[in-house]
Amino acid sequence: MYFGSVRFFKHLIISLMFLVITGLLTATIVLAVGNGDKNREIEKLNLDKNALQTLYEFGSGKLSYTVEEICLILEGLGINNKELVNALYEGDKEAFNDILAVYALTGITDITDAVTGGTSQNNSQTTATRPELSVETDAPAFEANGIFTDSSPETGDSANPYADLYPHLYAEPMKKQEYIDDTGYIYLTFDDGPSKSTENILMYLNNYGIKATFFVMPDDTEKSKEYLNTMLETGHEIGIHSMTHKYDVIYKSVEAFLDDFNQAYNLVFEQTGYKPYLFRFPGGSVNDYNVKVRGDIIAEMTRRGFVYFDWNVDSRDAMDATWTQMYNSVLNDVADLNRAIVLFHDRPGGENTVYVLEDIIKALINDPKRYTFSKITQQTRPIQF
Repeated sequence: MYFGSVRFFKHLIISLMFLVITGLLTATIVLAVGNGDKNREIEKLNLDKNALQTLYEFGSGKLSYTVEEICLILEGLGINNKELVNALYEGDKEAFNDILAVYALTGITDITDAVTGGTSQNNSQTTATRPELSVETDAPAFEANGIFTDSSPETGDSANPYADLYPHLYAEPMKKQEYIDDTGYIYLTFDDGPSKSTENILMYLNNYGIKATFFVMPDDTEKSKEYLNTMLETGHEIGIHSMTHKYDVIYKSVEAFLDDFNQAYNLVFEQTGYKPYLFRFPGGSVNDYNVKVRGDIIAEMTRRGFVYFDWNVDSRDAMDATWTQMYNSVLNDVADLNRAIVLFHDRPGGENTVYVLEDIIKALINDPKRYTFSKITQQTRPIQF
C-alpha cells in the first residue's frame, strides 16, 4: 500500500519542505518590496521637505531664484497654483502657509514643520538650510510672471570670495521684461564657432530669414572678428561658450571657470563692441567634470547677471552622426516638444551639420505646426538641466 509506506512519508516530507521554502521566499519578496516602497516613500518625503524648505527661504527673502527654478521646484511637488507663486514672490508667508496647507503635502500643514522637521518654532528664528541651494546672491531679482528687475552689482563683499575678481565682468542690467509665450518656437543654437563652417551656416540661415544663437569660442584672428561681426550685423545673437573648452581646466574651480569665461568675453567685446549676457556651459550645465563646482559656478554667474541655456533637442553632430541620423533626430524630437532649443555645432569637420541644416530648416518651415524660428532673447525662458 502507498499510504503509510516509506515512499508515502518520503513524498510527504518533500512536499512539506517545498511549502516551507516557498513560504519563506514569498515572505522575503513581500518584505523586500515593502521595504523598497518604504524607502522610496521616505526619499520622496525628504525631497518634498527640502523643496518646501527652499520655497520658504525664497519667500522669506533669504534666497533669490529664477522663475524657472521656482517652477521646477513646484512641479516636483505637483503644485500648479498661481496664487502660491505670487505669495512666494511677494514674500507673504501667511498666505504662503495658508495655500500650502490646502495641499497638505507629505502630511506637513505648516511651512515651519517643513523647515524645522516638525519642531514648533517661529519662522523668523529658523536657521535650517539646504546646503546645495542656500546661496546669497546679488543677481537680478525676479518678480511674479518672470519679470526682471534691475540690480546693481557690488564688489568688495567679504562674504563672497569671487566678488573682487574681474570687476568689469557683469552683464548689462536688464530692463523690466516678461518672458514671452513661446509655444511653437524653435531656437537653433550653434556651439564652438566661429569656424570654417560658419560661412555656410550663416548663408543657410540668412537665406530663410532665420535668426539663431551662437555660443562662441572666439580666437584672436581677423576671420573670427569678421564672423562675429557678421553674426551681429545680420541679427543673430552671440553668447559665450568657452575660450579653451578644456573640461579638466575650466571646471577645476570657480576661479578657473571665471578666468576662461573672462578671456572669451573680453575677446568678443574687443572684436565687436558687444557685451554678451548669455552663456552655455561646455558639455552642458550638468556633466561629469563640473559636479563639485556646478552649484557655485551657477550662483556666481547668476549673481553677475549672466543667463545660461542648455538644450532639449540634440542634433548629435558632436558625435559624428550621419546626415540621416541628424535629420531624424532633430525632427522627431522637435515634434514631441512645445518649444525647442536645438543644439548644433559650428566646428571644423562639421560638414554633416552644414549638409543637413538646410533640409532640416525646410522640413520645419513646411511642417503643418507652423513653427516660429527665433534667436534667444531676454524674453526667452531658459531651458536648464
